Amino acid sequence: MKPVTETDYRARIERVIRALSDEPEAPHTLDQLARIAHFSPFHFHRIYRAMVGESVIETARRLRLARAALLLATTDSPVTEVAMDSGYESVQTFSRAFRNLTNVSPREFRDREMQLAQLVVGPRPMKHGGSNMQVEIVERSPIKAWTMRLRGAMTPENFKDTYSRLWQWQIDHGIAGRTREAIGIFYGDSEAGDNAFRYYAGVIWDEPLKADGGIEVLEVPGGKYASYRLIGSYHGIPAAFQRLYGEWLPKSGFVPDDRPALEIYRNNPYDTPANDLITDLLIPLR
Repeated sequence: MKPVTETDYRARIERVIRALSDEPEAPHTLDQLARIAHFSPFHFHRIYRAMVGESVIETARRLRLARAALLLATTDSPVTEVAMDSGYESVQTFSRAFRNLTNVSPREFRDREMQLAQLVVGPRPMKHGGSNMQVEIVERSPIKAWTMRLRGAMTPENFKDTYSRLWQWQIDHGIAGRTREAIGIFYGDSEAGDNAFRYYAGVIWDEPLKADGGIEVLEVPGGKYASYRLIGSYHGIPAAFQRLYGEWLPKSGFVPDDRPALEIYRNNPYDTPANDLITDLLIPLR
């Protein structure tokens, strides 16, 4: 198969931006945009955000407001009508969003006859540059993980609470400290602004055990992965994944497969200094 180049990645993302620009008021879904880009829906938004520098929601919001600014500057339509035509449910929501971008209200914008060039309305330049990340291509066998799903937003507090609940479950079942490896399994992007994101804290345990107390057993498929080893605090995981998706992946010749991304925790945070923590970050590849 012909390797997928960085130019291919940028062309795919540009198709998405054109779709958002052509119909800024339309209710685009991430699944629809992923199909336009020919990327897995699990990984599309991470690639988009890493390469463009903002989320799809932020791009769509700016393009909708750019269209609204054009209507304000070139028509006599009431502000309420402009708000509705731009896809906003109320003039209050529209006015707040418009002011956040331009520092003036829609009426002030029209009254001052401000120039559209004063708005930052175009898509941000996609990031260029090489990557010196040391990434290894590995093959992993299928595994069965005993997992606890994260509740709510992906915050440090919820992350810690999820692993604490998982650890307590291991204590209750007499397997604490005896499992093969700890693993994080996630689908989608926590910054995407939809309900598709799922994160599971898990452990690998091969013997029969009852899945109770909120535990879900997940079958994690095997296959080819790009693996990057992060040494240091878990706080560095989001930035490292952003570099993998935005810098390494477009230059790698690969595209992500339709499987979850993984975090493999190689040592124990309860008895290891933060700077010595070892985490393998894995992106599934076709």
